[in-house]
Amino acid sequence: MKRTLITTFSIFILLFCWSCTASDDDDCQDCETAVADDDADDDDDTDAPACVTDELRCGEGDIPEKCENGEWIAQSLCPRLHYCNFGDCVDTLIYFPDDEAPHRDMIEWWYWTGDVTDADGNMYGFELTFFYGARVLNIPAWMIHVGIVDESAGEHEGNVWYDFGQPDENPNELHLSSGTASVDRGEDYVYELVGDAGNYGYDFTLTDVKGPIYHGGLGAVRMSSRTADSFYYSRPRIDVEGILYKDGEPIEVTGEAWMDHQWGNFIPFSLIGWDWFSMRLSDNTEIMYFIFRGDEQDWSVVDMALGTYIDENGDQTILSEDEIIVEYYDIWESSVTEGVYPQNWNFRVPGLDLDVDITTGIADQEMPNFFWNYWEGMMNVEGMKDGQPVTGRGFVELSGYAGRPIFWQFFDVWDEKDFRF
Repeated sequence: MKRTLITTFSIFILLFCWSCTASDDDDCQDCETAVADDDADDDDDTDAPACVTDELRCGEGDIPEKCENGEWIAQSLCPRLHYCNFGDCVDTLIYFPDDEAPHRDMIEWWYWTGDVTDADGNMYGFELTFFYGARVLNIPAWMIHVGIVDESAGEHEGNVWYDFGQPDENPNELHLSSGTASVDRGEDYVYELVGDAGNYGYDFTLTDVKGPIYHGGLGAVRMSSRTADSFYYSRPRIDVEGILYKDGEPIEVTGEAWMDHQWGNFIPFSLIGWDWFSMRLSDNTEIMYFIFRGDEQDWSVVDMALGTYIDENGDQTILSEDEIIVEYYDIWESSVTEGVYPQNWNFRVPGLDLDVDITTGIADQEMPNFFWNYWEGMMNVEGMKDGQPVTGRGFVELSGYAGRPIFWQFFDVWDEKDFRF
């Protein structure tokens, strides 16, 4: 009997509250379960504010926003040579569009890597790099690398082109060209990339969707303890669409890419080698991490390391060497250069609750060349982050594992302060 009365009373309360929410009667405010819905959506019953008072964020167009009375209010645009990070205007050493154009520093490179998929689900990786020795021996020398990875066929094909000549130094545009590749930047940082790698080639349109990231916090990082600083930024998430050519046949593809641009008066001859990781994760976050090694024979000797974590809003956090653990599972030996490279890694960042494996299905992604052999591989990322499964794609670059050219080793006797061109 008691249970019947309770049940009947409960039903009465529910019906009463339902009738309150369905009417405009002011008496309905007394019903605790009726919640006014004053937002723009008709499919919920929440009245939560859009944000917390005085909370900061970077809004559309990288404009700082502040929460006032439950709404995001745009603040002043960040001044020149600043960028928005976690809602604050932060100093930077890099200015756009000027600094995307060539400089007259000793060394400079522009670098794109990415993966694309065709309508049948076949995946391809691509690389395009323009290396420029602006003042090395006072010769304006270029080395251009075009690479294609055909994951379904298990093939990697690369093309190396050498060139000479002064670059186009117009600060309002970016135009790079060679016998095998070209890059042209249009409005809103849309890039046209063309590359030829023998049996493969591509003609892609790349659209930046997340904006630039300034490594080191200000856009400058130390190029190991053996040389000077460099300017360094990335565009970590870029949409890709266009045509990939396989044996002359055009294939429509779409995907994502990563861009790096780095320059400075550091001395490349003094570097022993480095490992570089880029990851685009499925939760719309990204990670860059590099390790400068301190010994040619002992891979465990780290000269210095630095990373950047980019959250879903594009805000960046510096990652130091002691915050990241990287361990390799396998090795691969090149039959061309006899270089021995680590392969397939476990990558952990305890502070981000991140534990992922970085693996490749194609071991031979080496780019042999006259100046410095290196390995550039398309990778798959899979693991856990914040207690949830996470996947991703990325690239790993490995240099110094095939030995430095003999003439580079002569520069080991020079001190940085005495080395001048």
